[in-house]
Amino acid sequence: MCGIYGCVGTKNAVASAIAGLQKLEYRGYDSAGIAYINGKNKIEIVKALGNVENLKNQVNEKVFSRLSIAHTRWATHGKTTIENCHPHFSENFVLVHNGIIENFEELKNEINEKTYSETDSEIIVKLIEKIYKNFSNNSMENDKKILFSIKKATEKMKGSWAVILLCKNNPKKMFVFKNKSPLILATNNKESIVASDINAINGDEKSKFKYFNLNDFNIAEISENNIKIYDKNLKKIKLKEIKKQCEIINLNNNYKHKMIKEINEIPFAICETKKRIKNKDFKKLISQMPSFSQITIVGCGTAYHAGLYGKYIFEKYLGVNVNVELASEYRYKTQIKNENELVIAISQSGETADTLAAIEIAKKKGAKTAVITNVCSSTITRMCDYVILTHAGTEVAVAATKSYITQILALYLLAYKTINKRISKNIGQVAKTIIDLYDYNFFKSFEKMQKFFFIGRLCDSASAQEASLKLKEIAYVHSEGYPAGELKHGTLSLVDDNSLVVAIITQKSVLEKTLNAVHEVRARGAKVIVLSQFDNEIKNENLFKLPKANEDIMPLFSILPLQLFAYNFSLSKGLNPDMPKNLAKSVTVE
Repeated sequence: MCGIYGCVGTKNAVASAIAGLQKLEYRGYDSAGIAYINGKNKIEIVKALGNVENLKNQVNEKVFSRLSIAHTRWATHGKTTIENCHPHFSENFVLVHNGIIENFEELKNEINEKTYSETDSEIIVKLIEKIYKNFSNNSMENDKKILFSIKKATEKMKGSWAVILLCKNNPKKMFVFKNKSPLILATNNKESIVASDINAINGDEKSKFKYFNLNDFNIAEISENNIKIYDKNLKKIKLKEIKKQCEIINLNNNYKHKMIKEINEIPFAICETKKRIKNKDFKKLISQMPSFSQITIVGCGTAYHAGLYGKYIFEKYLGVNVNVELASEYRYKTQIKNENELVIAISQSGETADTLAAIEIAKKKGAKTAVITNVCSSTITRMCDYVILTHAGTEVAVAATKSYITQILALYLLAYKTINKRISKNIGQVAKTIIDLYDYNFFKSFEKMQKFFFIGRLCDSASAQEASLKLKEIAYVHSEGYPAGELKHGTLSLVDDNSLVVAIITQKSVLEKTLNAVHEVRARGAKVIVLSQFDNEIKNENLFKLPKANEDIMPLFSILPLQLFAYNFSLSKGLNPDMPKNLAKSVTVE
């Protein structure tokens, strides 16, 4: 979960790399580093702990350079230190790496050389160096020596990697290779750029960039006016051009944090998704939905919670058995083959490592596959039989907000369209009303609580789990989300007068049952907030009133005040909600 960026041919490669790195900071912000070719064709390296701004303050962005590589880190191997910060180097090479080398200890023993860091990434550069030196007496051109060294190294490596490599003996080229970690190439025959995310590339209509996804075990040799692509056998190949997704949401940036900006974009994201989701794959999948005897939904974190809503809505209207699996568990569990199964992956980035692996397994066992994702150029869109794009616009804050709501909306639309049921109108307007009327003072008095519990039944249970996750992610408080009926089976022992219990009640059929749980926690001293549209039926409660709407879409609305609560709670503790500690936006490693 690191961000890597490289550029060659740019008038000022250092400034370009820093700008690109700032757009990738959501992928890692423990430390950052840059390597560039200076005016004397020498490689210079600068590293800094903390965010990209710290690196920027140490770098002379006006230094002459036409080639640079940069990295923002989310630590996997080794603590956050300058030694562990990228770029990593050997005698002849410098590289930046995103991923995990699973057999790095074995390779370290094979190299049998002293290392300066605790990272697996240093092992890659040392391994390439060792192989490269074996060609020292060979008359082969230097470019070919580098390519063969990369090929031999990747044949020994296990795990995931996206790597940009520089060689001091060839200061005008980057060498790029990947496996299971995203990497985008862009070129306009004047400059070439490599990045973990297409949105980090400053390309517009004037730049006339062409974009390409590098495939697993491809190697790219990149100069300012040319990109050569090789397969794992170093045979030249061509890649299919991809399109950069247009940014459909461009609200002003007069917000303190990306998270609150993205919450305010939710009404527009809802309207855009509702309007634009009706592509060929969406229509084709609707026609096929009644034919599946089983549906499995896989996802991680927030996407998993969206899947729980999918189970509710599909079983209610399609009458089909639906399993919801954590992708990290699905990939290792015993697989039971079902010839007529649909596996739906949910992933905001389309690059979530566990979810990609789950889809790969699903395809091997013969299931049809679909994905609900926000990124049209992502790896998972090339894997699945059906691609359902949400249109939330770029989401940068680590805590998912608008992407979660558009995932819920996509599942709702899929179920309703399958049975030709009328779609609710003005969904975006209802969401805007909640955001506009939100009053943090309603929640503020509960900040002093030490324990937080969110409860609900049916699809409200999914909302409870998602609300709890948001609070844990950005406010760093202990929180649990539970089906309300499970309280009596253990969790009630934790409830006392230091507890806040938030009860979500948007489904009329279980209103009384959930209120029973409310009475039980209050009897143990807990403070209670109820989120519901049933204000006439709920008396004498601390009620946050939700607008009245179709019960099936209430999960789009009930989560909104709880996202805002988590955001404001984070601010009250002096935290940065956009970049919570130990977390990153795009989880590209297992």
